[in-house]
Amino acid sequence: MRLPLFLGAALALTACVTPALSNGEIAGVDWHLVGLEGQDVGWEASLRIDGDKLSGKAPCNRWFATNTAALPAVSIQAIGATKMACPDLAAESAYFEALQAMQRAELDQGHLYLIGPEGRIMEFATDPAEPCLSCLARQ
Repeated sequence: MRLPLFLGAALALTACVTPALSNGEIAGVDWHLVGLEGQDVGWEASLRIDGDKLSGKAPCNRWFATNTAALPAVSIQAIGATKMACPDLAAESAYFEALQAMQRAELDQGHLYLIGPEGRIMEFATDPAEPCLSCLARQ
């Protein structure tokens, strides 16, 4: 998956001029997934960061994990979840697979971006009704 040239350049420029992201800037906040790979999602998922502990709600289940890297680096390990069945299990699998692929975090315009290899991106906002900015850039 490749980001549009201007969005990729903007993210690269942001990484160059933004001070290192600290846990205090993003911790203790419920971040709601608004975009995955530059696409709006049709399901709800969230992420909460408390030190090296991560938790949230996937499309079906509550989940927890550990970030074994120091921010802004991300290395999400040992994802565990409750085991409730629901019709969105495929979306949940996609969410967990994407989380495990992420390598760094950036905060821009009030949105939290988890960025992985080859421009993979997960975009979170504090308000689930916020638009996906990386999705708008693709239109």
